[in-house]
Amino acid sequence: MAYYSNKKLRYGSVSVAFTAAFIAAVIALNVVFSALASKYLWYIDMTAETLYTLSDECVELLDDIDAPVKILFCDDPDTLEKSDTTRLVYNTALQLEEALDNITVETVNVIENRSAVNKYLTTATTEIKTTDVIIESGTEFRKISLNAFYTFANQNTTEPWAYNAESRFAATIIAVTRAVSPVCALLSNHGEAYQDAELISLISDAGYDVVPLDLSKDEIPEDCRLMICYNPTSDFMSSFDGVSQVSEIEKLDKFLDGLNSFMIFVSPKTPVLPNLEEYLYEWGIEFGRTTDEVDNTYNQIVKDSSNSLTFDGYTVVSEYVTEENSLGKQVNNDLTNAGTAPKIIFKDAMPIRHTDNYDSTGYYSSNGYSRQINDIFVTSEGAVIEANGKVVGEAGEYDRYPLLTITTEGRQVAGSTNTDYSYVMACGSVDFASENMLQSNVYGNRDSLYSMMRIMQKEIVYINLAKKPFANVDIESLTSATATSYTLMLTIIPAAIVFIAGTVIMVRRRFTR
Repeated sequence: MAYYSNKKLRYGSVSVAFTAAFIAAVIALNVVFSALASKYLWYIDMTAETLYTLSDECVELLDDIDAPVKILFCDDPDTLEKSDTTRLVYNTALQLEEALDNITVETVNVIENRSAVNKYLTTATTEIKTTDVIIESGTEFRKISLNAFYTFANQNTTEPWAYNAESRFAATIIAVTRAVSPVCALLSNHGEAYQDAELISLISDAGYDVVPLDLSKDEIPEDCRLMICYNPTSDFMSSFDGVSQVSEIEKLDKFLDGLNSFMIFVSPKTPVLPNLEEYLYEWGIEFGRTTDEVDNTYNQIVKDSSNSLTFDGYTVVSEYVTEENSLGKQVNNDLTNAGTAPKIIFKDAMPIRHTDNYDSTGYYSSNGYSRQINDIFVTSEGAVIEANGKVVGEAGEYDRYPLLTITTEGRQVAGSTNTDYSYVMACGSVDFASENMLQSNVYGNRDSLYSMMRIMQKEIVYINLAKKPFANVDIESLTSATATSYTLMLTIIPAAIVFIAGTVIMVRRRFTR
């Protein structure tokens, strides 16, 4: 009996020692593997949106950049890993470092080592937060807030609905490594209001440095390539009125003579702007207005009850212009070739008419230059236009109402046989470029605006990497089948592991006695 007890004790001690050693080995292996996984990014991305996987498109976009780029996070790695929002951005940066030889990722605790970020304090009021990310190349750098890597449903929520770090990283890296960044000037002295951050974000993603511009007193930056007038409420100054000695119209004309571009967004609420509208008339653009028998002028609005997202008929689903060899087809090619083309939405839209001095094909030539007005989006057949509450026109099969046009002016490049172009885009809806439209994954407004920018500024690399919407993982969103599968997995797998382990132990004990 004593021998049996000693034998039992001996085997029991060995089993305990073996178990302890096995557990210790598993823990050690787990620690080592976790460290290696963190360093070399070993993981499997099981999210449907591939949130944790850097896209090939992003890598290809940045692959030709040779300049060294530093991505600096303003907190310790352990702290960055604790928060879901910072960990996701940090993980994307580490993947960029892994995929591209010229990119390095560094961290610094700005609370403990404030002097390390002093050179990024551009003004006395500049604040660098622990959640900020700084991207630097040579003497150029950009400070990016954490929220900029995410997309929010509106400005009043703190819960992001999509992840757009790839677009933000790519746009900023291109900006800091470009020798000269082109400027987009947002006109600010005609009552323009840029309340939606998404339009500014889109312009920034397109590779521009965005600056405000008071055309009445500021000089247009030398490297300005695009000027935008969004929802103006007052007219441009002109020296021809006999009052002003400053002519904004002349400044705009000289700017466009330099092979640059101008975008204007108006609506049925836009007042008559005589000076600007007279100038745009030369570009073939006329805003839809109706004058009655006593010279009262009323703005027109497009209504299409058969092709509208709202019952009132004023949120119009437009039609693409896809005629062969047209600018409309060139602009829309990427969207229409994607299978089912996304809807392009014009809410509360004023029609854009071709002026009478342009022929039936939209062409005009005079004094050594030629211009062509091109319809990009138009209404459907049967759409009507209203003015002062009355129907004043109806679209036919061959005479749809233009909603967005682009006029080109061709000029021969000095010392070359090539022709380059100036562009003027006119859009009859300010809601076309609103936050709701540009953020939507359902509608194609954002993609179409990107495409137009490609046409207008060919030398700029555009960032059109897709956002990654977050899945709804609330328990209420699970289907009954998915919930049943999860329940079975959580019930059967642990039980099976215990059963197998128990069976192995019983067999071992039986043969060791």
